[in-house]
Amino acid sequence: MLRFGPSSFGDDSGGALFQPTMAPLTMISDQALRLYLYGSLRVYVGGEVAIDEQFTRRKAKALLVLLYLERGNYIAKDELLERLWPNLDELPADSGRLKQTVLVLRRALEGERSRRTGWRYVVERDGSYFFNARMPYHSDLEDFEQELRLAYSDRQHGDAEGALAHFQRAFALRRTELLPEFRYEDWAAGHIAAEREQYLKALEEAARLYGTRGDHSRAVELLSRATREDPLRESSVLQLMEWLWRKGEQAEAVRVYAQLRDVLASKLQLEPDPKITTLYHRIRLDRASVSPTLSQEERGA
Repeated sequence: MLRFGPSSFGDDSGGALFQPTMAPLTMISDQALRLYLYGSLRVYVGGEVAIDEQFTRRKAKALLVLLYLERGNYIAKDELLERLWPNLDELPADSGRLKQTVLVLRRALEGERSRRTGWRYVVERDGSYFFNARMPYHSDLEDFEQELRLAYSDRQHGDAEGALAHFQRAFALRRTELLPEFRYEDWAAGHIAAEREQYLKALEEAARLYGTRGDHSRAVELLSRATREDPLRESSVLQLMEWLWRKGEQAEAVRVYAQLRDVLASKLQLEPDPKITTLYHRIRLDRASVSPTLSQEERGA
């Protein structure tokens, strides 16, 4: 999905910052910036590689990602210095470190341009930098988020088939985790955690739709993915145990419970949520008179 705002170049002379919007196909520039944030960072400009695994200037990559993730905001130079170089005490704002990093990034993205002709993507205004969302750009992260919005909209309107199609497209876009090379950076941690929560919630929602339609195998597949991503996510474990039970795989459901119980005890010294333990006992009993269906309260609805 390509996005852009008002068609004007960003420069260092000021001007209002506009939020990104969808670009009509007839107006998409062949110089559009393309950012791929899942897995190793890859950036293309006009179809040409600008940044990939071979690009060794890690701080320049971090600067681009930070400005993009917080697009719509001006970030002051001293804040950028503090966030990108947190271990350097009292680094002066005029040290040249940030200025050099900005120059490296600008040359990687648009080496043929200059301050005189106007930088397009990394723009400075009144001592602050921002990602210029007025220019056309594409991001796999925003594609993922858009597919989720469409999925939830279809689900709300009762279109389970459409919702599942959008969920599957979202899962295909998330081929691996977001920004793994920056997972331990404080400036990225919040964004990565928020995206991960979106993904896990979507897996649960899609699994619920599949399970309700009777496709228990697909529900189990998605929830197994969720529990691999986060073994302590009890909402995923609860639903996984239910659909395993309904598939007739009681032994596997019991194993899932035991694994959660052991991990919680060893890592957090906690017991599983009572709803999960209640389901566990129901599965163990497996009385013929008891239908393997959770109440709304047990689901946490």
